[in-house]
Amino acid sequence: MTVKTDHGTFECRELTFADRRKLHRLEVSAVDLKTGEMNSEKFFDVLEFVMHFAFKNPDKELASMDDNIIDEVLIAIYNKYKKGPSKKKS
Repeated sequence: MTVKTDHGTFECRELTFADRRKLHRLEVSAVDLKTGEMNSEKFFDVLEFVMHFAFKNPDKELASMDDNIIDEVLIAIYNKYKKGPSKKKS
């Protein structure tokens, strides 16, 4: 899967059904269901999952970037994962 960002184009692993469910579980745990507030510490757990799932070698792909840029890239990948598999036109 290719993800294009303002900071480059990245080749990422496709999200499997089982891993999509793991990601969903992390997302749900990052939100306080009573208030709807995001727990930023747990949201970073979501981004860590995305980073380690998307890249075989995250250090090689991201180490030269500023931490805020890394977060932007990971959020772009996360958003692409959340859109689900793309439908192929027949």
